[in-house]
Amino acid sequence: MSTLPNERLDGRVALVTGAARGMGAAHASTLAARGADLLLIDLDEAELTALAAQLRENTGVRVVTLSADITAPGAAETFAATAVDQLGGLDILVHNAGIMHDFKTLEQTDAAALRPYFEVNVLAPYAITRAALGALRASKSPRVIFISSSWGQVPDGHSYGYMISKAAQLSMMRALAKELVAEGILVNAVTPGAVATRMIPDEVYAEELAAVPLGRLADPLEIAASVAFLASDQASFITGQTLNVNGGALIVGV
Repeated sequence: MSTLPNERLDGRVALVTGAARGMGAAHASTLAARGADLLLIDLDEAELTALAAQLRENTGVRVVTLSADITAPGAAETFAATAVDQLGGLDILVHNAGIMHDFKTLEQTDAAALRPYFEVNVLAPYAITRAALGALRASKSPRVIFISSSWGQVPDGHSYGYMISKAAQLSMMRALAKELVAEGILVNAVTPGAVATRMIPDEVYAEELAAVPLGRLADPLEIAASVAFLASDQASFITGQTLNVNGGALIVGV
């Protein structure tokens, strides 16, 4: 007789980028609450340290922090080595780090303005995944999860750098899923709509809110719950997929 898949993550190690606040902190808190040990990456050392102390006290899991720029040369290799050396391996890789969109038009956007978005949203996750492959191959339940965006699926007035790089991120997710499935490494994406974090500038808050049929923005913990699901045994037959969490703002057909 079969049993229900396990939603707990005890004994697993998760790496979360952009972890100090907002959705990243929600991912860290939710994964820790399910028993995962954590390697948390962020530029903000003070907030990262405070979050780590809180998680250790509240959940008892092991938490290692690195204050680092994910786009820096050699950063990806450092992250992978730290997970193995200090936590014993890596099972769950959450590509959460992102940068604010600037809401500019094509004529206001030159090629140089696109580069930071691709460095953070595409090139750094690519490098980190590549560096982490050895550790993921050694895991019994390896997962790679991208935090993308609804605006990577259907562009809607956001900056060109943000929209195009998020679309590229989703394409990379599918390519990785197809390549790595034979090794049991499951790769998926969560595409939030508007989330109540500082990523939504005040000047467009009302517009973003009006576009959500549910009548509110998502709580970061609602996005984190989807990430925890994809990280768990409950999602053991899911790979190459995009989980839309947008309050009905975007309904994607087959």
